[in-house]
Amino acid sequence: MTWQTDLLERIRSQVPAGSTVEPYGSVTEPGTLDGWSDVDVTLTLTADVDAEALLDSTPWAWQEHETETTQTLRLVLVDGRRVDLTVLGERVRLPTPPADDSVRFDAALAAVRFGRRNDLIGMHLVLGIVRTALVDVMVAIDAETGTDHHRSGSPLDARASEAHALLAEPLGPDLALRAAEFAGRCRTAIDPGHRADWSGLRAVIALGAGG
Repeated sequence: MTWQTDLLERIRSQVPAGSTVEPYGSVTEPGTLDGWSDVDVTLTLTADVDAEALLDSTPWAWQEHETETTQTLRLVLVDGRRVDLTVLGERVRLPTPPADDSVRFDAALAAVRFGRRNDLIGMHLVLGIVRTALVDVMVAIDAETGTDHHRSGSPLDARASEAHALLAEPLGPDLALRAAEFAGRCRTAIDPGHRADWSGLRAVIALGAGG
């Protein structure tokens, strides 16, 4: 048994009566699973269900897309497990998303891509995270100076050197973590009360490294 097959059985045991659970992808071929694999499932629900109860863990980051008939969810759990759900019928209920949800999700996906040696996509995602971080710094400079026109730099321009050094680090899952940590530091420039939480990302990396 792997955590992927364990999670699939958990989902089967927790869906409302009369619902259907149809796995697809690598979880249906256990020989192909590794620590970076996720769980892909199509659910047809007869009633709404809380994500935490369904998955026996707290969602840490996610992407959600809804149409009139389908809810598509890509979730990263706080314990590092990942699951993609295509939901028909009723819906999976989610908690309030964290303010940095998109950075969390992209960092987790980057770690997985690097873990699989898909360095091109991993670096693409890291560049997006760094870009988001630098935008936060630019917004902070604009707010501090009262203008978005700047003839010269400010002390916060040191973040550019940090970004440059970060991007020169070796490719791998830890680069995704370093990028996320950089983004967290930069976000405090516009939200001093922000407290970054990279527990889910560290768990993704640990699960992947564990094979």
